Amino acid sequence: MRHWLLLGLVTAALIAPHLALQAGGYYDIPPQPVEHKGMVARQMELSSAERVRDNQRGVVRVQGSSEPLTEEFLHQAVEQRSLEDSAYVSVWHWRGIRDATASARGLDSKHHFANSYLVGFQPFTTRELWVPLYTLATRKEYQLDHLQYSGLADIWQTSRQAYYQKRGDCEDHAILLADWLINLGVDARVAMGTFKGEGHAWVVAIVNNREYLLEATSKERRSSFQAMPLAALAEGYDVEFQFNRDFFWAKRSKAATRNYRGSHWVKKSQFIRG
Repeated sequence: MRHWLLLGLVTAALIAPHLALQAGGYYDIPPQPVEHKGMVARQMELSSAERVRDNQRGVVRVQGSSEPLTEEFLHQAVEQRSLEDSAYVSVWHWRGIRDATASARGLDSKHHFANSYLVGFQPFTTRELWVPLYTLATRKEYQLDHLQYSGLADIWQTSRQAYYQKRGDCEDHAILLADWLINLGVDARVAMGTFKGEGHAWVVAIVNNREYLLEATSKERRSSFQAMPLAALAEGYDVEFQFNRDFFWAKRSKAATRNYRGSHWVKKSQFIRG
């Protein structure tokens, strides 16, 4: 079951799912005490490479609106919510336009636009498209956010942080994988939706006009990109939104689809890093 909290604001509305990740999906949990000390302690453990402050600042230009959604407004709106509610991913409506973009809390304890977590990072150069997923399988452990961050339900890592931080959940894996593939020239996107009815994030990569679904949390060590499943054949995945460094897409309807391009998708907004 998924629960969405609808909060009315003066100039926008946001929807915040009360969800926490478990075994590749989300499960409903009651609000838990937020302990920022745990997050600070975790950051203190990071190496100097991990503590690099990536530029996540920017504005979102929403299709159909002449007024951009700014990071300042985002932070002001989040501050009006309880710590428990702001711990979750938020999908934003802006000036009457639904599903304009999404935001999530980062390691710095602030909400940032989803696109901003793809900071243009790649750990090393490679020509083989299977290497990023293989590297994730061998390097990064899967762990629930509320276990890693002292009860915080959902914390996103930038692609750089996701590489250096030993543990992370599905969004962290997907963000690193998509960003790395983009650096290799691939049209790669983070997909948000459900897997077998439970909230999840994964990657879709478009190569040679074919859509591949990459399960970023998979620990299978596949050394061939052709071994990756075509998105049209991947069962159990129901995508709702997708984003890359620049754009945020939403479906026109709630109808399930295995196609990540086409008229049933609307490019809702563009993130302009500043």
